[in-house]
Order: sequence, then structure tokens, then C-alpha cells
Amino acid sequence: MAIVQNPITGRTRKKFGTAVFSKHYENNTMRSKPIQVANPRTEGQVLQRSKFAQTVDLIRQVLPVVNDAYSNTLKNMSPFNKIVSLNVKNIFAEGTNEIDYTKVQFCDNAGSNVRNVELTCEDDQVVSFIWEPNTFNQAELDEPVSIILVNCIKNKAINYPAVALRSESAASVIAPVEWVGDMVAAYFNTTDYTTSNPKADGSIPKKKVISFKAGADLVKNVK
Repeated sequence: MAIVQNPITGRTRKKFGTAVFSKHYENNTMRSKPIQVANPRTEGQVLQRSKFAQTVDLIRQVLPVVNDAYSNTLKNMSPFNKIVSLNVKNIFAEGTNEIDYTKVQFCDNAGSNVRNVELTCEDDQVVSFIWEPNTFNQAELDEPVSIILVNCIKNKAINYPAVALRSESAASVIAPVEWVGDMVAAYFNTTDYTTSNPKADGSIPKKKVISFKAGADLVKNVK
């Protein structure tokens, strides 16, 4: 790198031929432009890039849900970065870029969620659910349940907000017509009031809990 003050170009920035100009501590500097840029394409690196790209594509489709689930509780990284990192490490079958959708996480908060979910694919793209509320807390029972439906073939995700109250134990959504014949997985988004640490005033803050609950098997295909 050299410090320059070209009488013709003056304080030049960016590229000029094979030279790259920039400003460094109030001085004009010049360096040579690399002739070749390394782009490693070993089998392992290509596989890792594929995993990362698939994960990013999936999470971005429901990023507002992910951000809301963490609700400014993370201090050192964004919800996007956190959940992408978790999934890249955990959701792929060893040595492949095939996603195990039963392991996908949209939030890693632990807490109260529904249980024993049954998913049924009906005609006209209707996907129906029944569940057990799995709580006696009235505040949790009165909160709406949202469902993230994921297409396991196309790696697509749709959020269906507030499909029913948790206490109602049943709901239906309609998948896109383009999903007919494709396998789906369902992730339930509920509100937890019972497992967080109490605040100074004794109240327990609510938090979002998103968990895989049904689907991701060959008989759960949109009709």
C-alpha cells in the first residue's frame, strides 16, 4: 500500500485500472487490485453453503414472527442470526443438505405449548388441527394460537396468525394451491405465562414458544 497525491486524479477513490484508491487516516492510499479472488469449492464448502442458503431462505419467509418471538430479549446478536446459526448446526442429516423438518426451530424459547397435535389434510387444500391445550392457566388458555405451516418439498413457509384460542383445541388453515401433493409440517406458536422468572413486582412476563408439533411425514400431503 502506498500513500499518493496524484496531481491529475487528486484525491481519488475506488478503482482506476489495476489500482484501488482509498482514504486511510486522512491520506490517499493506493493498492493493487487482486488478479484472482479465491472462491473455495471443495465438497464440504459447497455443502455448507447449500445448508446456509436453504436455512436463510426458510427463516426469511417468517422473519417477523421470529423477531416478535424474541421481542428484544437478545443482547449480542439479532434473532435472525441466532436462529439461522442454530438451524444450520442441527437440522441437516449428517453429510447431506437434506433438512429434517422435525428439528427446525423458529425460536428456542422453552415453555408451555400445546400437545398431542393431530394434523389432517383435507380436500381443497384444507389442513386441519386438533390439540390438547396442555395448561390450566387461564391467561394461556385465552391467548390465540398461531401456526407456521412449512412445505417440506419446496422449503416454503407461511404464518397463519391467531387461528384459534388455545382453549378451543381446533383450527383449520388453507394451504396454497401450488402446495397440492407436497408434504407439510406444522409449528405451533403459543404464549407462555408460567415458566419465566418473576419480575421485581412479582408478575411473570409472557413469552412466545414455537415448537414443531405435527407433519413432516409422507402421509401429511396437501390435497
